[in-house]
Amino acid sequence: MSNINIRIATIEDVHDLSFLGKKTFDQSFGHLFEDRKDLTDYLDRTFSVEKLRSSVVKPHNVYWVAYYGNTVVGYAKIQLDSPSGFVESTKPCKLQKIYILKEYLSMGIGAQLQELIFNKAITSGSEYIWLSVLKSNEKAVRFYERNSYAIVGEHAFSIGKEDFDFWVMSRKL
Repeated sequence: MSNINIRIATIEDVHDLSFLGKKTFDQSFGHLFEDRKDLTDYLDRTFSVEKLRSSVVKPHNVYWVAYYGNTVVGYAKIQLDSPSGFVESTKPCKLQKIYILKEYLSMGIGAQLQELIFNKAITSGSEYIWLSVLKSNEKAVRFYERNSYAIVGEHAFSIGKEDFDFWVMSRKL
């Protein structure tokens, strides 16, 4: 689609990244929290402008920001040189986030971000890419399976009083 523009994010984008992180995480997972305060505390901590400002400038982190027209609608993040106990490689990277606002999900933005991620990972010398995905997020699991990821492990993660089970998925680049 010609109205979609994706570019590498910079320090100037941290407010948009903060907004997108909070909004898309809430859209995707907010319904799983019995205590809304656990969710808002996590969002404020994880997607604070200060934390993102520090993260964006780290050389092993790469962020992309996606626009539909002039509206910021999604973002992605990888961590280069990011080992996992589930992936046997000396050159792995981690796909940490692909989040798109709910109303823009069916526009192919995720696929475009995925292609940019693969290209950056390969040109940076990564051999494998891995990620964690909520087991119950079947739509995301299918998206990653369509992109040649395979389940290689599982782990738990807690936010406040909520416990979540994740698949670890990876693919060779």
